[in-house]
Amino acid sequence: MSIAEQLGYPADSKLLLITCGNLGCSHAANVSVYEALHSGIAACASLMIPCPWSREAAANYRGEVIGVELTLNAPYDTYRWGPLTYAPSLLDGDGGFPRTPSDLWDHADTDEVSRECRVQIERAILWGFDVSYLGVALNVLSPRPEFFDVYLELAEEFNLPIRLQGSEKDYGFPFKQLAWERGIFFPDQVVQLRQGDLGKAFTEVLENLPAGITEILLHPALDTDEQRALDPNWSHAQKEHQLASHNATTRELLATSDAVLINYDLLRQAQRR
Repeated sequence: MSIAEQLGYPADSKLLLITCGNLGCSHAANVSVYEALHSGIAACASLMIPCPWSREAAANYRGEVIGVELTLNAPYDTYRWGPLTYAPSLLDGDGGFPRTPSDLWDHADTDEVSRECRVQIERAILWGFDVSYLGVALNVLSPRPEFFDVYLELAEEFNLPIRLQGSEKDYGFPFKQLAWERGIFFPDQVVQLRQGDLGKAFTEVLENLPAGITEILLHPALDTDEQRALDPNWSHAQKEHQLASHNATTRELLATSDAVLINYDLLRQAQRR
């Protein structure tokens, strides 16, 4: 039985999750993500606990469907954050998380990764979040078996669905099969919109939705001096903000498509059943 069927839908249903990442990364991201949740098209958001604006995100939480984006990298050159725990292997030369996945994989100790990720989840719960799922910033856990084991163990420990990105063929081991065998639910595919004409890209995704669960992962942010200073891709984030919150065409496309909109809470409920 497929995950869609476990949710109570026919096997050929086209289920769609629209999620906003980067909650907590900046004030501009916080405002944009909550706007997309409250008055836009987003159903879920992912919180990056170690980031400087995560506490503001927590202060504005009102029961939205929020997951924890396990964060082990700080990709920006001049805007830095680091681990919540004592984790020397998770630091780069200037005291923050590594900037790239390869730097993390080269130096990270799996015990320190596990401890850091667990503390991030526990802090979200302490701050009052009803955590609905787990994701991973820059998708750094799934491609390597030793790190994927940490991800899967945390999903089991907290009994939460997870986001799984990438190809089992590319990674060289059956990570999705392993998650399914251990009772962990996840979307069948995850899509991020390419640079350029986002409206066209969004339309193409809707027109070509396969059966099962598709997650569209956005990273919107307002166009502010702060965002321009920290993020080299600020213009794409601003376009995703417009797509997620201020685009009547987007809503019309969703209303006329055959996509069934869902959120991660449904996956969490079905997994726990």
